[in-house]
Amino acid sequence: MNPHSRLSAAFLKNHPAAAARVLEDFPVESVAKLLAAASPVTAEQIVEHFTPGFAASCLLSLEPSAAGQIFARLLPDLQVMLLRHLDREKRESLLGTLPAALAVSIRRLLPYPDGTAGALMEAPLASVPEELSVRDALKRIKRMRRGTKFYAYAINTNGQLMGVLTLHELINARPATTVNKVMSRRVISLSPTQSIHTVITSPYWKEYHALPVTDENNVLLGVIHQKSMRRLQERSIHADGISNGLGTFIAVGELFSATAVQLLTVLISTGTSLIKRGPRV
Repeated sequence: MNPHSRLSAAFLKNHPAAAARVLEDFPVESVAKLLAAASPVTAEQIVEHFTPGFAASCLLSLEPSAAGQIFARLLPDLQVMLLRHLDREKRESLLGTLPAALAVSIRRLLPYPDGTAGALMEAPLASVPEELSVRDALKRIKRMRRGTKFYAYAINTNGQLMGVLTLHELINARPATTVNKVMSRRVISLSPTQSIHTVITSPYWKEYHALPVTDENNVLLGVIHQKSMRRLQERSIHADGISNGLGTFIAVGELFSATAVQLLTVLISTGTSLIKRGPRV
């Protein structure tokens, strides 16, 4: 196997941010083929470093199933950002590649502007009626296949947030007991209009893996997970590092960029089947 091809595939997998910057100089169709051949994890890592317009164009150039698989892995705030760069027809085309429930949850984020908790939140997957029995609540949560579920949020018939309990508490409660007999009524929630900076710096991340988002009527809108906060902090640190080390970057940038272009050109021109297998160790 061509060593240049193996090196190119390794570069794509291990340096997605650098690869994304270089790939934006290639035709969208060629980059889309590259993403289709890559693993969903690698493709997601590359797409999240594209400029929103280019990322949206690449996804729309993919087969619907491949586009949906990559798009579904992106953080909610990035999903919303990409959709806002599309006209209505293209936006619906991309949303149409997703499972119906996920598409509905993303549509709920679109009214909230970028940089707010509302644009970052995910659907409240583990929400159950407060009058439901523990047995039935567990059955409902087990049917929820997408997302990490640390807590169960109890809501009333109007969708208002009434309480919270951990899954451990729910599992260890008496099956016939109703959720409102087990839940804690002290719930810390966020407003959908809060800034991302306020959300990231919230002291409650020291106590909770996730925080619910409620509107002015205490209706449960969504949930923000701690993992999303870590990703945002990593992006911020990465951006600061680029800014602070700009002088050094400029000094070696031309050489690095030339090498990256050569590597990715080899990968595109020699086919993309190698990416799925990955480089041999």
